[in-house]
Amino acid sequence: MIDVAWLATTGPCKKFSPGERIPCPGGPEASGRAMYILLTGRVDVYKASAAGGTQTVGSLLPGDVFGGREFFTDINDCEYTAGVESVVYVLNSSSFNDLSWSNPEILFEVFRGAYMPLRKMTAVQKKVELTNAPKADAKNGAKSKSGAAKSAGQTGIKSFDPVVIDLFPKGHKGYPGIVKPEYANLVFPKDYECPYCKKPFTDYKVFRSKLFEAAPMRFDLRRYYTDFQPEWYDVITCHNCLFSAFHNYFTDPKPIQKVKFENELNAARASILLDFGAQRDIDYVFGSHYLAMLCADGYLSVGRQIRAKLWGNLSWLYEDVEDEEMAKSSAANAAEAYERVYAESRLTPVQEQVTCLSIAGMQYRAGQDKNLKRYLFTAKTIKMGDRTYAKLAEDFMEDLRVDDEPL
Repeated sequence: MIDVAWLATTGPCKKFSPGERIPCPGGPEASGRAMYILLTGRVDVYKASAAGGTQTVGSLLPGDVFGGREFFTDINDCEYTAGVESVVYVLNSSSFNDLSWSNPEILFEVFRGAYMPLRKMTAVQKKVELTNAPKADAKNGAKSKSGAAKSAGQTGIKSFDPVVIDLFPKGHKGYPGIVKPEYANLVFPKDYECPYCKKPFTDYKVFRSKLFEAAPMRFDLRRYYTDFQPEWYDVITCHNCLFSAFHNYFTDPKPIQKVKFENELNAARASILLDFGAQRDIDYVFGSHYLAMLCADGYLSVGRQIRAKLWGNLSWLYEDVEDEEMAKSSAANAAEAYERVYAESRLTPVQEQVTCLSIAGMQYRAGQDKNLKRYLFTAKTIKMGDRTYAKLAEDFMEDLRVDDEPL
């Protein structure tokens, strides 16, 4: 797999506007030959049709190589046009030689990809319009390992801003450098099949048996473990198509309505870069959670529960990076999502306890009090519930009572 994130920071890159043609000068004797690796965006491929004019024969997505036939031969029967704002890594005589020394593995993938059949465009891909292109507000939150690529200062390297969509909410920032290398000791590689694209890939699963609680469960149901927080590995992201969901939706797939999110996932895939080979950092974790939020629409009835848990995780993650504003905002979203679960779902007594505690805990963290005590009273008194959750609700109520007492 071509490491497009690494290429974006090291090589001669060029940006093309939507509808702009990308030239592919080639031929064994030609000067100024060039082929490309697509880093962000989407490139549509056209050929002459029998009836005259041109027709679309395929599309290229990040990581695809094009212009290879033209580069090595005198055949030039395709036109390449940026479908959305796109950034390419330019492979010319100079960068081709540099790449052979610095990263021959990528060069091998280039040779292999140069003559691969074109990816056919789906009907949904053809409908992706520029309305899925970025807005200015989204750029600040997308400059991370999952989307940022800047010049490294070498001669001939051009800096650029990648195409982004509104994947991250307003107020989200990049949090560079936050990694937890010790977490790698408590996960192991596992093979998955993506429920969306049906392709295999390898990600990580948590050694649950090796986790040791470092503190009692918190009032908002967050658990703390020694040298580990499971939120970093709760969401699995397909390395091929970026479909993202909680771990159990990969191991025990449920039916998904692809049409509910396919446009948005295509736009996200053409807009961000996730480096699956690098050490996992917090920006990757945020990216995978917001991708899962996008994909949750395809799960219909259980989408409410998925969104609620995702917002809860995000509020904890923002707490960990000390972004108080986003932690409160995410907690408010989580409380609202859990209230929808409570109002619109059929719950067992224990599920009702968990949901009521989640609503109360997230409201408290968001600085809200929308019937907070009523939800705690329900969690405490519900029949056939779990005593652990009842005691947690009782202790939470007592803490609130103490806080309300005048000094």
